[in-house]
Amino acid sequence: MTHSKNITKEKNSRGFSLGELREANVNVNRANSLGIILDFRRGTVRENNVALLKDLLNKNVEAKKQRKVDVKKQTGEVKEKVKPEKVKKKIAPKKVAPKKEEVIKEIKQEAKEVKAEKAKKTPAKKSAPKKEKAKKE
Repeated sequence: MTHSKNITKEKNSRGFSLGELREANVNVNRANSLGIILDFRRGTVRENNVALLKDLLNKNVEAKKQRKVDVKKQTGEVKEKVKPEKVKKKIAPKKVAPKKEEVIKEIKQEAKEVKAEKAKKTPAKKSAPKKEKAKKE
């Protein structure tokens, strides 16, 4: 409301004052989250604005409670529905690296086999019989 020359006119304001928020016990951050516009230039506290703020808060609280009830109903319905069983996939066994000891044994065996093959391929050369020197008599 504005006063000019003994005439009171009701005029829409740009937002609620900080004093009105304090009277309605509303935090500034909460007001911003609710979408309530603030007018920092105003310093007046109007009773009808305070009542309007309180009504907005009550409606917001009731709406939150209703949403919680709706969510509980929906989750209850979902739990009641039978969920289809998941198809189990056949999982191939993972390839496991051989243990260190087993690898060492395999390497030693292969080394023995290789040595045996080499020994078979190259027979030892027979030395020629030594010639006896003729003795002079």
